[in-house]
Amino acid sequence: MKDEKTIMKERCNEWGMGFSVMFWAIAAFVVLLLISGIWLAFQPESEFSASLTDTPAGMLAIVRFSGLKEGFLAEFLSEMEFDPGILNEAAGQMPKYVYLAKHFSDVAFGMGITAFLWYLKEIFRNIKWFDKPFIKENSRAVFRMGVAVMVILAARENLFPFLTFIKGIGTQGYDIINFYWLVPGTVFFCLSAVFDYGRVLQQESDETL
Repeated sequence: MKDEKTIMKERCNEWGMGFSVMFWAIAAFVVLLLISGIWLAFQPESEFSASLTDTPAGMLAIVRFSGLKEGFLAEFLSEMEFDPGILNEAAGQMPKYVYLAKHFSDVAFGMGITAFLWYLKEIFRNIKWFDKPFIKENSRAVFRMGVAVMVILAARENLFPFLTFIKGIGTQGYDIINFYWLVPGTVFFCLSAVFDYGRVLQQESDETL
């Protein structure tokens, strides 16, 4: 019969493998987004168009890219729809900029998710290699996960509004710093300190033995 330590170790290995699969899948998707964004940046302005509809909630915008006629990428890249109140009428004059601003904002968000999953899978990998969770590498990984969370939230909420604001085509403001971003990051910073403290206690226990 397996003891509790063996069961927990096997469970950590399973979680580590799961997060590793998630990391590589999302990383591949983000790389695809990045490459497609670079390709889109070199496409002529005439391939992009925007249709704007005035609604009580604000301007509803749909930006289209017609450079691909068929296939998976054509379905994926052909159209972007923006909720009412995000863009103003001036956005209709620069559809390529609007499209690329949203595309690369999504890339930045995806990179943040990828970084978070990287550190998460590294924690479980370290547990497997060192046979214990409280090590310096894990406390650093937890701290960096907090930074990644703040970058994810900032990119998701702020990057696209900022890019449209500087061009005068957006109606939403942006925050230089937001309490909403800091709270989740602070939780991970505290967990990092707990891991570091656990590492010190474990080291003292090992030295005593």
